[in-house]
Amino acid sequence: MNKRGNLYMGLVFAGFFFMFGMLMLPLIKDGVTSARDDIGCSTSGSLSDGAKAVCLGLDIGVPFFIVAILTFTGGFIGSKMQ
Repeated sequence: MNKRGNLYMGLVFAGFFFMFGMLMLPLIKDGVTSARDDIGCSTSGSLSDGAKAVCLGLDIGVPFFIVAILTFTGGFIGSKMQ
């Protein structure tokens, strides 16, 4: 396939992966919220240091997932441009 066809195919697959990732985002957010409630992250005074670290890791999870989706789709498009 020529370079132009590769770019269009890359855009199609990147769009698919982006939409799939964004559709998975509410499920991940619900899971993170449920885990935070189970641990009790809103009551920071009575948590141990380990529990505070877990709460921090849970808080970073959703933005990390969004950045991972954007990086993956951007990398997929970029690899097809060469």
